[in-house]
Amino acid sequence: MRETDEVARLLQELKSRSGLSYGALAKRLHLSTSALHRYCNGDVMPTEFAPLDHFSRVCEATPQERVELYRLWVVVRATRGNRPTAAPEPVAPAPPAAPVPPATAVPEAAPAPEPVPDRAPAVPSRRRTRRRGVLAAVTVIALLVAVGVVATGLRLRPDGETDPARAADAGPSTGSPAPSLSPQLSAAAVAAAAVAAAGASSPGATGGADPSTSAPISVAVHPSGWDAKCDQYVVNRPPSEVPRPPAVPEAAGWASQVGAVPGHSRSVKLTVQGTGWDTVLLTGLNVRVTRVAAPLAWNAYSMGEGCAGGVGARSYRIDLDAARPVPVVADGSGSLPVVVTQSEPAVIEVTAETTTHDVSWYLELEWTSGNRKGMLPVDLGHGTPFRTSAVKDRPLYAYPAGGQAWEQAPARR
Repeated sequence: MRETDEVARLLQELKSRSGLSYGALAKRLHLSTSALHRYCNGDVMPTEFAPLDHFSRVCEATPQERVELYRLWVVVRATRGNRPTAAPEPVAPAPPAAPVPPATAVPEAAPAPEPVPDRAPAVPSRRRTRRRGVLAAVTVIALLVAVGVVATGLRLRPDGETDPARAADAGPSTGSPAPSLSPQLSAAAVAAAAVAAAGASSPGATGGADPSTSAPISVAVHPSGWDAKCDQYVVNRPPSEVPRPPAVPEAAGWASQVGAVPGHSRSVKLTVQGTGWDTVLLTGLNVRVTRVAAPLAWNAYSMGEGCAGGVGARSYRIDLDAARPVPVVADGSGSLPVVVTQSEPAVIEVTAETTTHDVSWYLELEWTSGNRKGMLPVDLGHGTPFRTSAVKDRPLYAYPAGGQAWEQAPARR
């Protein structure tokens, strides 16, 4: 099998680069030397990814190599199940020869058909095995198409999920064709599809996403994002009753004190990490709009002059005014999928913008780990959505450097 050979090749390459002998490496991995030899030769594929993940860490594999190793492992698991890779398809031991009554004992001839049921299940069993393999392959293909959308940074919402308020405000949607699938899916996207297929075909799988409460990841939300000096807020107070702009770490407290709502754009930074020993693959990011209304008729206040910071490692932008908002990868940025663990978190930066509405929204982070998968809602906590209101044509105030009071600035057009 090509993927099995690729796993062996990658393991041998990592081992060679590490400079460690089989004995030294086996000791660090708490494996027997013979087991390590079988992994590196492609004779055996572990039923859990943990040994290979530990192997890649000890050998200082790059993040790209770890994702590729995970992809190859889950493809093999999806197509071959839990069996060792090098072993041929397990065949049940041949049952003992059916007892044949002595030819001379005519009365004993009647029990002769009894051994047939002992042999008959062998054929249906093989048929069921083939059927499961076919279903797994079909599932992989279907999920590759679905995950291809994730790999391009796009997420489409089913028509039935269109927010009623948005539909009333934006008018009937004309719809748009589904995005064409790139002929070359990213390695991690294929891994996500294969993991899902393995979970769907394995005997213990539930067949659906795990509840978010069982997600093996935690998400820390930093509402101010990475360019807080570019932020604007709308506040239902005159300038004389609004404190001077806060330092970036104090922005959330300042906004809460004056009842401010982020204006024009809302930037959030998500720090995602695993909560246990398992490796988790983050496969996609969605946005869900819960409310759309007319923009707040309040004063707008700018937090600073100029913008600090550039594009993060994984940055997304969302147009909340679109009929179907989707996270789009920012220019020059990386994107999902990405592997996270308890010791290696990932940072995802999101900026959502609106020029014509007051929008409440939250994010959904898709994950998969082994044969488990799910979607974790991300908001301000306790089910409170993010909120962003347009500032177009609103009175805009800025606090000049060295100044003592808010001064009116040209309004955003």
